Amino acid sequence: MDVLKSMHIFKQVAESQSFTSAADKLNIVPSAVSRQINELESWLGRRLIHRTTRSLHLTEDGKEYLARMATILHQVNDLKATPETNGPLSGRIKMTTPVIVGQQDIAKIVAQFKVNNPKVDITFTLENRSVNIVEEGYDLAIRTGMLSNSNFYARKVSDISFKTVASPHYLKNNPVINTPIELHSHLCLINTARPNPRRWTFNIKGLKKTVKVNGTLETNNAFCILDFAKSGVGIAQLPDQYVKDSLKKGELIEILSDFALEPIPINVIYPSNRLLSHSTRALIDSIVQYYSTK
Repeated sequence: MDVLKSMHIFKQVAESQSFTSAADKLNIVPSAVSRQINELESWLGRRLIHRTTRSLHLTEDGKEYLARMATILHQVNDLKATPETNGPLSGRIKMTTPVIVGQQDIAKIVAQFKVNNPKVDITFTLENRSVNIVEEGYDLAIRTGMLSNSNFYARKVSDISFKTVASPHYLKNNPVINTPIELHSHLCLINTARPNPRRWTFNIKGLKKTVKVNGTLETNNAFCILDFAKSGVGIAQLPDQYVKDSLKKGELIEILSDFALEPIPINVIYPSNRLLSHSTRALIDSIVQYYSTK
């Protein structure tokens, strides 16, 4: 049997959660997928997948082997795709980032990197869930906040600050807001892409506390939240990079600045047991350089 081929098929089945979907993506018949999985399980002497007529899921052994196989496959791809030192970059990069960070600065960085390196294939995924970058085969990820997993290398590239803002029109026609608690009686714009969209966090008497907010307009897109706020239909809480231009133009006014949290770090992370390809390392360097000049 071709062990590497079987590993690749197993990884695709795990990601697709379906033999048929995996077969479609690999351009082979489902029976070939099933045969390769059976041969891989026999070779390992372990059951990797529990199958039923309606669904499949990985066994505990399957989860463990998937992570190990993903590393092996990535290193094999690195060997195949490694360019000459002075030649053009090539190969494939799979990266993930939170939506609120990815659709702003990181998207610009990736676009410029692709312009400069057209032979590099990039999969750029915006996810608010906690992605398992090893099991799902990601080369790198952008993460905000404090990191706790020691199985990753991390490079801090910047900070993100959240500002609470409203338009001059809204502030003129609504009660004055002096403390976060007073948000209860105001219309707040709800970003459903955030983990707790109706809980906004502030620094109150030196402690990090959440305040429940109310609102009748919600969306999962930060740019829509920005437009809504400028239109005067509610109060928004958004990262600095979204609102800085509107603040300069006077379209928005920051409120509750005395209660703002300290900036939280933005990190690039990648598995500590994975060799970085030249292309991945170059993209990380591009991210670092971009933020260092801002």
